[in-house]
Order: sequence, then C-alpha cells, then structure tokens
Amino acid sequence: MTAIIVGASAGLGRALAAELAARGRSLLLVASDARDLDATAADLAVRFGIEAKGLACDAADPDALAASLRRACAGRADVDALLLPLGAVDDADAPLLEAAHAARLVDVNWLAACAAVREVAPHLVDRGAGSIVGFGSIAAVRGRTHNAVYAASKRALASYFESLRHALEPSGVCVSFYVLGYMDTALAYGRPLLLPKADPARVARQVCDRLGRAPGTHYLPWFWRPVTAALRWLPWALYRRLRF
Repeated sequence: MTAIIVGASAGLGRALAAELAARGRSLLLVASDARDLDATAADLAVRFGIEAKGLACDAADPDALAASLRRACAGRADVDALLLPLGAVDDADAPLLEAAHAARLVDVNWLAACAAVREVAPHLVDRGAGSIVGFGSIAAVRGRTHNAVYAASKRALASYFESLRHALEPSGVCVSFYVLGYMDTALAYGRPLLLPKADPARVARQVCDRLGRAPGTHYLPWFWRPVTAALRWLPWALYRRLRF
C-alpha cells in the first residue's frame, strides 16, 4: 500500500517518510523542491527496497497542489494513507501582518491540507478504510502576539479535522490529529522555548505505531495536554501578561 506525505522534505515529514519506508510502505512524497524530493525518494527506495516517488508542488498554492494530487491518484487503488506534516512561519507574523504574507501562512498551514484531503479522501472512502493524519500546534491554544496568523491557521485546521472525523467516521476512514509541541526542526531553530523540543524521529514512530487505529486528537509529547488545558482555563487578567 502507498502513503502520501505532503510536506515530506524536512523535519517531521522526512522522519515520517523514513519510518514508513522502514515498515515497508510505498511512498508518494510531496514538497516544493524537486531535486530534494528525488534524492530522498531514491535514498529510501534503495535503503528499504520500497517504491518511492516524488511530486514537486508548492503548498502555498492549494489549487495547484490539489490538481497535482488529482493526477497522481487517478486510477490508483493502493493509496491508503494521507499524512500532512505541513508548516510555515514568518518572523513578521503578528495580528497586523500584511495581507499577502498572511494569505501565504493560511494557504500553507490550513488550506493546503484541506485541498489535499479533498483529492485523496474519496479514494479512501471508496476502499472503506485508510488513514488521514493532520498536525496542529500548541501555538493555537489561545490568541497570541507573535505567530498570530500561524496560530489562527492551526486552530482552523484543528476544527476542520474534527469536522472531517465527524463526516468520515461512518466510512471506515481513520482521521487523526496530532497537536505538537516544540519540534527539533528548522521552525524552532534559535527560538526561545519554555519546554524541551521533541525529536522528529521519535514523534514519527509514535504516529506510525498508531496509524489507522487512533482516531481523534492526540498530544505529542504527552505533557502538552495538561499544559494547554491550563492555558485555556487561565483567566484573561493573568493570560494577557504572558508575552509570546
């Protein structure tokens, strides 16, 4: 069977690709850099003896992503998983971020995932099985001064995945959503962090261990569940004193 990973060229996406390849899964890797994708696909194919192909497409253009996936999935009956480790940040991201920059963040962090699901989900529904996995962020727990549009996009994505689970559960498709804390990736490089960064390889193992059998929302690492619960219930008079 074949797993599609959108956002496969770095960080968690690359770790998921390696973990799934080690478990014998064929892969369709989607990201913007064709040369990097081709090298990654070739490496995984040789190391693990699986079929791996790259599909170059920029998540900042959800319509183009949808069209590329539509062509790639046409006539295929072996696609059984869609994983969406997408993410983009902007150092200027704040509530007054100019429209063009905000639109790009919304496209990458939310609408690209919606576009990918729209093209792949019908194949899984037809099979009556399969997995769709989304990835959110603890940044979306409440409004914030920095990374405001990123956080809003991830909050929208969480709501979308809850609706997606509600819609697809009767079909047999497993819809999972992982709320991630700080990851040891380029997105967190050089940023002041309150809690430890998670290893992408370890997160990938946990996600793949649960693939197809853990619907609903999960927190990785686990300790972010009580942390986010505390932040949600913190009175505004106290919360507004936090600066992040």
